[in-house]
Amino acid sequence: MKKISILIFLSVGTLFSQNSIADSIRQNFEQNVKKYVLPNGLRVILMKNKITPSIACYLKIGVGAANEPFDLAGTAHMLEHMLFKGTKELGTRNYDREKIYLEQIAVDGERVDTINRILSDPLLDKQTKKKLLEKKKRIEKRLAFLQKIASRFVLSEEDSTAYSLAGQTGYNAYTSADVTNYQIQLPANRLELWSWLESQKFLNPVFREYYAERKVVREERRMRYESRPARMMYEVYLKTSFGFHPYGKPVIGFASNIEKLKLSETKKFFEENYIPSRMVIAIVGDIEFDSAIATVQKYFGKLPAKKPVEFPPIQDDISSYRREAVYFAKDRPYMITGWRKPSIQDKNNVAFEVLSRALTDGQNSRLVKRLVIEEKLATSVSSYNGNPGEKLNNDFTIFVRPFREQDYAKIEKIIYEELEKIQKEGLSKEELTRIKNNYLAEMVSSLQSNAGLADALTYYELLLGDYREFYRFIDRLDNINAKIISDIVRKYLRYDRATLVVLKQPK
Repeated sequence: MKKISILIFLSVGTLFSQNSIADSIRQNFEQNVKKYVLPNGLRVILMKNKITPSIACYLKIGVGAANEPFDLAGTAHMLEHMLFKGTKELGTRNYDREKIYLEQIAVDGERVDTINRILSDPLLDKQTKKKLLEKKKRIEKRLAFLQKIASRFVLSEEDSTAYSLAGQTGYNAYTSADVTNYQIQLPANRLELWSWLESQKFLNPVFREYYAERKVVREERRMRYESRPARMMYEVYLKTSFGFHPYGKPVIGFASNIEKLKLSETKKFFEENYIPSRMVIAIVGDIEFDSAIATVQKYFGKLPAKKPVEFPPIQDDISSYRREAVYFAKDRPYMITGWRKPSIQDKNNVAFEVLSRALTDGQNSRLVKRLVIEEKLATSVSSYNGNPGEKLNNDFTIFVRPFREQDYAKIEKIIYEELEKIQKEGLSKEELTRIKNNYLAEMVSSLQSNAGLADALTYYELLLGDYREFYRFIDRLDNINAKIISDIVRKYLRYDRATLVVLKQPK
């Protein structure tokens, strides 16, 4: 089934049910998608879409910030950066010579990091501190000299250059709480180039320029987070709501962590977790199944199978107690409130998506209408399901930008008034229909590009174990009714189980 057929369903609106669209997507997937599992455990999903002579290549690893110990917060994000630094063959003028300096840099860098961790002890005596600082200064001087020599062997961004010459678009990566993702779009005849370059990232990575890149990440945090009070307040929200739960830390890590992330620990985290059985590849576009899987197998099949290291069990009581915090900063008023709810595996997870749209999607949504238009208490209000991830139990969160600090209590009161209305009355039939249709249109729209398809296929395969959950999700959307919405509000969105964080001006 071609894309135009899906678009027809949208254009005729009420003539077709959501089940019809789900059936059409299902038929399209069954005809054009094949899933393979390589001997090393890596899953590969191929989808034919011959509209244009191009392909979208997405590689997701089921490892994110939630999988890090708290003392290594930021490691997954750091690895996202490091895997762009090249391999034994790529990014170097002469790896055999470069390796000599990299090995000594690793030794000296480890010594400096160890000293820094000791120096962070507030009980350290002055004499020991003085000796350590002198030793650190000597090592850092030698380290700087070694880094300068090693830099002469570096060919920066050689992978980007190769892709650009091949006609790439959208070469990028991101790290979330749940996954790490690498993505690109290429001409269809460049699949072998992609398979070679990307497999080498995991087969023969070289973490060159590690300490320089660590400074880049530290500066990224300073510029993008620490200089923005709203983002720092969001970190306070995560800490307040989740504590030492895996979702209780920012993806980029804490400043103190970033500065002390050891190269040896970063490598160990990579070797233990970035393994084939935790990877999913999707290739969508102008392909033939047999030749495409042969190409992927040729390169990614070389990755050695490894037994995954089990992550620690999660202690998470969904019936949590109320938590409150104040973040002091010189910024406009800001308010975040949220409630713990089940993970994406829960059959009613889609009901929270519907609820989010009922509350804050557009001028006719309940909280926008009350807080922004009628009461004029806020400049904006938004909500988010699956915060900060979806693999584990997570939060349904509401973000408000009030005009005045004095209105926090009034705004919270209005939020619960609207939630109580939904709890007692549910959503109207017209409201539900409008929200479902809009949501469905967004989902189907995401299928209009190879990139959107590849992203969805890898995401659902990783988090739910089956890419077909994408169109089953549409079936579940169709089954959502007013009672289900009322029930989730009654069960989860309670005052005595909420987390509330507000921003106040320092006195």
